[in-house]
Amino acid sequence: MACVRALLVCTLANRAAALVVCGLNVPHAKPSAASRALGNWPKSFPYSDADLKPMMAGNDGLFYLVPKFVQHAGDECRDSLTRFYEAALPAQDGDVLDLCSSWTSHYPLGWKGRRVAILGLNPLELIANPSKTEWAVQDLNQKPTLPYADASFDVVTNSLSVDCLTKPLEVFAEMARVLKPGGLACMAFTNRCFPTKVVPIWNRPFTEAHHVQIVGNYFKFSSDAWAELVRGRIARRLGRPARPDGGRDGEEG
Repeated sequence: MACVRALLVCTLANRAAALVVCGLNVPHAKPSAASRALGNWPKSFPYSDADLKPMMAGNDGLFYLVPKFVQHAGDECRDSLTRFYEAALPAQDGDVLDLCSSWTSHYPLGWKGRRVAILGLNPLELIANPSKTEWAVQDLNQKPTLPYADASFDVVTNSLSVDCLTKPLEVFAEMARVLKPGGLACMAFTNRCFPTKVVPIWNRPFTEAHHVQIVGNYFKFSSDAWAELVRGRIARRLGRPARPDGGRDGEEG
């Protein structure tokens, strides 16, 4: 099986750092202590069905029936993520897939790929996305099989929604299938969330290292195709946003 690469991108509003990985030249990159969460793998996938059933389970298509043209991260976080994508996205002849997409993919302004497929839940939001060349409506929690041929994309991105996937192993295996050999999957998440929509394991505990470990396990146990798994943090110092339990990131709950 052809090897593909994985990158966890944690965009935080309260700390400054990032990581150069996978041959990418990311100018604002630094090592991250939370990378220690990767490598000490369990013998089998450690999460149960209950761990992956959100408080507000059910038809996400109904939840997102009305378009939500809002931002789900602060200005500094979005700017840092966009600067990362400047390094990660291929040149304009490249093919990119954005999962759990909406009216913005956080890609650099003016960047255009040869093929930019976006897949999400609300058609009006997807139509408004300026980066796309094609779009599709699909609830990955109901139907995790991607509607694309094998080895179709250079890069797969998921900005700020990996914490809501209830069938992560199926989705991550599909990402490996649709990536070209040597392709790159970038899963970006922040230290904010919708507590009722994220899978419960995301909140137990709500720490950066734990989130890295969760997404790392998704990669590790979904497919043998993942050849490289690295985690990076990108952002500049702002405040200390609240966790779902009312505490602050970096503090004990």
